[in-house]
Amino acid sequence: MGILYELGSYGPIIMLLLSWFLLWDNKNLFFYYTVGIFANSILNIILKGIIQEPRPLYDKDKVKLALTYTKQYFYQDGIPFNIFGMPSGHAQSSFFSVAFMYFALKDKNLLYFYSLFSLLICYQRYYFNYHSILQLVIGAITGLSFGYFVYQLARDKIKGRIREKPDDFGPI
Repeated sequence: MGILYELGSYGPIIMLLLSWFLLWDNKNLFFYYTVGIFANSILNIILKGIIQEPRPLYDKDKVKLALTYTKQYFYQDGIPFNIFGMPSGHAQSSFFSVAFMYFALKDKNLLYFYSLFSLLICYQRYYFNYHSILQLVIGAITGLSFGYFVYQLARDKIKGRIREKPDDFGPI
């Protein structure tokens, strides 16, 4: 299928591994990123179950028939493929990484790279008809929001309680 297919399919995993590498020296941010990316995946599954909007590549009647018999997966190339596509899990996880990594490291070059890579992932998902534009946009917004939220949790926890430093020459 080509490099576009491979980069789009495995893009979120590539971003996860790169993020782990970049955060390795900061154990707190590493921990929050790891927990956050898995919580983000769970959030995506929950949202797909609630919204239940099928992927554009499936016939609506075929989806309705599959759901009648409680089948939520079709097999594509021998791999189970979820019927539902709203929001896009690839867009959500890649944009989660964009938000968290930018706020964690404050590196604009990394922001540009992650953003372009995430847009490439979204383009691949649209090009191969796995998601509609709306599914990709909602996934990106959800990922950005959740990434920022998890970073804020990490920042508040890392900062801890702020208290005044005792005076060096004051009474004990």
